[in-house]
Amino acid sequence: MLKRFASLFFLAAIVCLGVGACEQKKTQAEVQAEKVKTFRKQQMDKAIARYKELITKYPDSEFVSEAKAHLQKLQPAGTAAPKK
Repeated sequence: MLKRFASLFFLAAIVCLGVGACEQKKTQAEVQAEKVKTFRKQQMDKAIARYKELITKYPDSEFVSEAKAHLQKLQPAGTAAPKK
């Protein structure tokens, strides 16, 4: 029984190590590119939120038309800007 358990444990350890060894690590350039992509997405989301906020809070502002124009450029297709 103990011999069988030891064999199964050894086999499981080999499988776990083998799976980990097959995993490809990202290069420094790939890691940096991913960080830049994430940062840009966060900045875009914040800009969209701020333009929407300006349009809804200050509908009579002279900057509303400019904010709407920027929203049209920034928002993904199929996402409508506020109509105020």
